[in-house]
Amino acid sequence: MNKKKLSEIKKQLSSLRKSPFNINSKILVNIAKKLGRLKENHGKEPYYERKNIPPRLNGSLSIPHRDELKPGTARNIIDFLINDVDEWELFLIENESDEKNQ
Repeated sequence: MNKKKLSEIKKQLSSLRKSPFNINSKILVNIAKKLGRLKENHGKEPYYERKNIPPRLNGSLSIPHRDELKPGTARNIIDFLINDVDEWELFLIENESDEKNQ
């Protein structure tokens, strides 16, 4: 993961957040996978979890498989993914400062 990829993902999420209508779950699943989330099957809906990096991201994210998500559901998932992007940015900044100090 790098800053350029994160910037592109953040722009895409911001655009989706402005108009959370008619969003297919596949779009959000693809973004979750780009952010390093892996599919886990727990109950009715699939969950996407972080396993490794960055270490603070350990929450599970449920993304229902629907052709069209309800706007509130889509908005909540988008907000969760935006938080993932923020955590990735912090992680990359911390790693850069660690590398410079060595």
